[in-house]
Amino acid sequence: MWSKEYQMLTPYIDSHCHLTDKAFDEDREAAIQRMKDAGMVAGITIGCEDGDIKPLRAILDAHPGFLFGAWAVHPEYPELREADVDEIAERANEPGMVAVGETGLDFYWCKEPLDWQRDRFRRHIAAARKAGKPLIIHARDAESAALEILREEKAGDLGFVMHCFCGSLETAEGVVNAGGHVSFTGNLTFKKNEALREIAGKIPLERLLIETDSPYMAPVPFRGKRCEPVYSREVARAIAAAKGLEFDEVLLATAQNTVRLFRLPIAV
Repeated sequence: MWSKEYQMLTPYIDSHCHLTDKAFDEDREAAIQRMKDAGMVAGITIGCEDGDIKPLRAILDAHPGFLFGAWAVHPEYPELREADVDEIAERANEPGMVAVGETGLDFYWCKEPLDWQRDRFRRHIAAARKAGKPLIIHARDAESAALEILREEKAGDLGFVMHCFCGSLETAEGVVNAGGHVSFTGNLTFKKNEALREIAGKIPLERLLIETDSPYMAPVPFRGKRCEPVYSREVARAIAAAKGLEFDEVLLATAQNTVRLFRLPIAV
């Protein structure tokens, strides 16, 4: 399936990107080709509202076995239509869909009272349970609160990842102890985030994922540019430095972790 040159590269996976974003409208297919050329074996692209459903379906159908998807209504958006448990579960079981999310809590953009946000989060967990799929968790300034709900709902039974992790070591260890994974994005490479790199150094490698959250948060040395999935390798580089491991070891391990969590039908 892949060229000889491709097969010689260490496989890796961007566990969280937004390839349907309009920032990719001019070169979406070229960005996907760059992923393949770099040795990537998959990418998980996330939809966050109803408007993402059609383009997400189109991109998954165009790249079966390479691009995989997840969908839920993002916690930043109080005004959007609330999908019910059945609809979310049905969508999560469409071809190429591997998770429910991103879902969770956002205390940065949204302020109390946030009962609607907590209710949405629990609804999404119920949908993931019905679908038999893991969860992708957004928790901005709300990591400990999101973890509390994940524990109450026994989300570790399903599997989950707290994406774009920016919390404390205590919370990261709590995620792992609750049966979850921790994912870092380009922010791990920022000069000011030494404390975050210390956390990455202390979390077991088998519970770590890498991501870009592209088109946002391009890592060093690409800061200031539009981010794209191929840059997730720089996150692995930062983890390798923090843990004193070989770069290729982290690329491969995080790819294997992603395959296991999302039960991707690929071998790495």
